[in-house]
Amino acid sequence: MRVLLLFLASFICLPTFAQALFNSAEVKLVQQLLKKKNPAITLVQTESRLLENAFLLDQAKQRIPKVLTKQSPVGFSSDYHARRYTLSLLTSQFTLPSIPELDTNAWRSYSSKWLTTHLPSYPSNNTYTQAQLKKLETINLSHLVSGPLTLATLMAEQSMQNRYKLHQGDIALFKTLIGQHRRFNLIIHKLTDKLTAQNLSSKKLKEIAKAELLRPVMLTYFGVAHSLHGERSDYLEAIQIRIEEQAIHRFYENNKHNFKYIQKVQASGALFKDKVKAEQFHKYASDHDFNQALLHFKQVDLFANEKGLVQRQKHNAWTQQVVFSLPTNQLSKPIRSPNGLWFVAQTTRRFYEYYDKDSETVKYQARLALTDAMAKAAYHELKTNWLKSKI
Repeated sequence: MRVLLLFLASFICLPTFAQALFNSAEVKLVQQLLKKKNPAITLVQTESRLLENAFLLDQAKQRIPKVLTKQSPVGFSSDYHARRYTLSLLTSQFTLPSIPELDTNAWRSYSSKWLTTHLPSYPSNNTYTQAQLKKLETINLSHLVSGPLTLATLMAEQSMQNRYKLHQGDIALFKTLIGQHRRFNLIIHKLTDKLTAQNLSSKKLKEIAKAELLRPVMLTYFGVAHSLHGERSDYLEAIQIRIEEQAIHRFYENNKHNFKYIQKVQASGALFKDKVKAEQFHKYASDHDFNQALLHFKQVDLFANEKGLVQRQKHNAWTQQVVFSLPTNQLSKPIRSPNGLWFVAQTTRRFYEYYDKDSETVKYQARLALTDAMAKAAYHELKTNWLKSKI
């Protein structure tokens, strides 16, 4: 309930705060782009997203500033992605001016040999030394892109794959990258008057773009979203460490139904060397019942020694694993075993037990769930306090 109240409070306050940080022109521009994926998104929802993004960007600067430069050491820089997103924002409202390519004379000094000469040896650890960066910073490319740019900046913002190609002297790629920088700078320059007339600025749009691009990684950092690979931030690990044994026990009692497991099953099974025999057995058992099929084919129930009761053990045999996974009263089709035999089985009843409250299974699942709940509560409280500070 506390999490819900915090969420509702922060949501209700968002539009008022958003008006102070984002003007209506910015909100409408972003809404137009977001509508491509979510046609129903409203201005209020767009305002909410913008302000949350601003909060997340502020938190990134304080907590994990490295993502402001790059989210992945092998990927493109955040600035690279922000320029592309900014152009997408502009495209949603403006007709972008056409930018002519550089003439041939501008490239006279640049070739594959120039690249390989001016770049140091390819860094095996994907990181340049300070001395190498200092040297690259002296190579000015501003005259090519109509804006500030050095070879150090160009190389730093590339993916590992692009960087490797440039080290191999890929001059075509170099020209493409220079062209992208030049196009962005000149488009912004040519649209300056139109942006100003609509109360927009390229600086603010770049910040909006970077905040949107950092949104997924920061939501994952705070535990509001979950990583596909199950990665957890130091922030979440710190929350989990604070979880006490009493909290785990309370969670267990409140969610005991989630800790039920199949302790044993009542099952029957038969093994065959021949697939055809197994299929015949399956058909007969389907038309009659499993026990009649055993008698008709002169087979011994595989689980006869256990009187049909198969216990869950630490190392269940393959056939036992199958009957634990079968739905009750559903005859399995012939299944080929790892050693080439054919198995037909039926599970008629399941017997359940509960994991002990101090078992590792309970501790693991409880910690995950409690960390998730605590992280979301902490996030909404942190965001609400940040919003109040912006009044």
